[in-house]
Amino acid sequence: MKFDEVDRLVRGVKFMKPQQARIAYDFVVQNKLPRILELGFAYGKSTCYFAAAADEVGGDAHVVTIDREASRSREPNVYELLERCSLTDRATPIFAEASFTWELMKMLEQDPRPQFDFVYLDAGHTWDVTGYAFFLVDLLLAPGGWLLFDDMDWTIAGSKARKHAWAKDLPAEQCATPQVRKVFDLLVRPHPNYTDVHEDAEWEGWGWARKRSPRRGLLRGRAA
Repeated sequence: MKFDEVDRLVRGVKFMKPQQARIAYDFVVQNKLPRILELGFAYGKSTCYFAAAADEVGGDAHVVTIDREASRSREPNVYELLERCSLTDRATPIFAEASFTWELMKMLEQDPRPQFDFVYLDAGHTWDVTGYAFFLVDLLLAPGGWLLFDDMDWTIAGSKARKHAWAKDLPAEQCATPQVRKVFDLLVRPHPNYTDVHEDAEWEGWGWARKRSPRRGLLRGRAA
């Protein structure tokens, strides 16, 4: 599915901005990344963009996307948006009863081999959750595959999360720290298995990293 078509169908739904979506869509299509994992989908808008990119890649390209069980009751929810876009066959939503890291554990338990070529991390947003997610995702990411971190400058203090009971018990330093950025700078950048680690030049708060492999190069441009 072409970008303009899916963008028209999901326009007005939270949260991914069209400019973000265009970058990610083009990247997946240009680099022919068929196996996509998305961590955090909320209403499913971003899932539709990724599913449209998978559809454009063709073959058995597919998106596996994970979020909390509470996302099922959103209006619209991920199923409704995928159906609106006629992309239900390109995405498999998973609703985690406990956490998305638990679902990643089950994936590893079922098949410990690398299963994905592109992973979009937009969940957790804390040092412990995102840091552990990076460890798990690394096991699931194929050589030459790409990681894309969202919300690197997100903080508890600057979000609605500060109103939650669990957040009120945290030290002020922890609430004010962009914890996804800490994961990116302290765990991803120095990791010997990753290269092309960089922040996105077009979208502030995005961080990219490629798992080392001699077989993939970088393409960055507008998909046809």
